[in-house]
Amino acid sequence: MNRMQGEITISELAKLMQVSTHQIRYFEEKGILDPAYTGENQYRMYGMHEIYRLAHILLLRKMGLSVQVIQECLSHLTTEQITPLFHQALANTEAEIRRLQENKHFIEKLLVEKAQISDIEAGAMNIVQREALPLKLWFEMPISESVNAQKLVQHQGEIPNLFEKDIHYVYNDSGSFGMYTLEGKGAYDLMLPAGSYVTSTLLVQNEDQLSAHIQKFYAHAEQMGYMCCGPLLMVEKSYLSLFTPDQLHYELFSYLSNAEEVRA
Repeated sequence: MNRMQGEITISELAKLMQVSTHQIRYFEEKGILDPAYTGENQYRMYGMHEIYRLAHILLLRKMGLSVQVIQECLSHLTTEQITPLFHQALANTEAEIRRLQENKHFIEKLLVEKAQISDIEAGAMNIVQREALPLKLWFEMPISESVNAQKLVQHQGEIPNLFEKDIHYVYNDSGSFGMYTLEGKGAYDLMLPAGSYVTSTLLVQNEDQLSAHIQKFYAHAEQMGYMCCGPLLMVEKSYLSLFTPDQLHYELFSYLSNAEEVRA
């Protein structure tokens, strides 16, 4: 194989730049990377100019730019025209970092809660201390109705990453219940007080079983001498169903008015 000025083949270029020969051919088809020449044996040959050009192409692709935009960058765009593209690439990268951080935090939360529920007996009652809980209303509906797919569609998009959230059902004496999410910042619609709460973990196969479990919760609390007051809080953690595919995971909470007696 004759090499004019130390050129390399497409396979050697691919190995040098850690890409596939298919990707190099794709760039050639799109008109942004040509070989220095094609030899008599039809081998594509590449020199230093093509190596640098491919390096620039790969850098721009890493920034998320399309092949068309890359062609413009390498052919006729000025520095002033290219710089805003880099600023946008930076903004996109920062947004992706935030998305990955959120994903990391969710996975950590999932693993922590999985470890916790493994040590909790379903239906057992415990007393826990909770900080004040600011909640943001998603929507309300009568207690006589149940949440269904159409209801979720009506309110879709209002909560990002809905099924990664803890959904708080708050039952009150008005014959309705509200569905809330935890509000870390900004305005809230409901603040549950800090203090002692009686709690129980439920694993149910469907929502139709919830009413019976809630009645058992109050009956058991009464037997234990717990004086529940205020609204009933039920927290749905649908993501934990990853570990119990045939069961939904809920936690019931009720504020204790006789917390001092219980602790004594």
